Amino acid sequence: YSKPVDVWSVGCIFAELIQRKPYFPGDDYIDQLTIIAEKLGKLPEQDLDFVTSEKAKRFLRKLPDKTPLSMSRQFPGAPSEALHAVRKMLHIHPKKRITVEQALGHSFFRQLHSADDEPASERDFDFSFEQKGEKLVRMKLKELIWKEVSEFRPSCLPVRGQKKGSTAANLHEM
Repeated sequence: YSKPVDVWSVGCIFAELIQRKPYFPGDDYIDQLTIIAEKLGKLPEQDLDFVTSEKAKRFLRKLPDKTPLSMSRQFPGAPSEALHAVRKMLHIHPKKRITVEQALGHSFFRQLHSADDEPASERDFDFSFEQKGEKLVRMKLKELIWKEVSEFRPSCLPVRGQKKGSTAANLHEM
């Protein structure tokens, strides 16, 4: 898992917002890979280096060499800068995909971008709460969320003085 995966996800969502429907609808992963190749183009051999599964590589090599429709034909009426952003975010090879910082600075998002309000994290996200074997029940997830919120926005925590035994009161005391 890495930032390029997040960029891919945002690119998919952005494409769906433009198109008002799923961009890569698939019944299963095989169908979805086929649709991705149809819409974005088949990966050349030299770009298969990031695919770790030999079975997946064999499948991708067997896909037909078919030129995909241009983005403007796939998204008629969409602004060219939006299509450029989608194309950059949905580059299949993660190392050739636009970075988070580049995406935020893309000309299509210029009016929305505020560097002062979008600080980059100095550390990687801590996924340690997703320890194997531990079932994450709803109440435990709520506690973890409140604990995380409290580190950044203590003023958002529930107010003390709620009736004893209430979840909010317990969470505030964490």
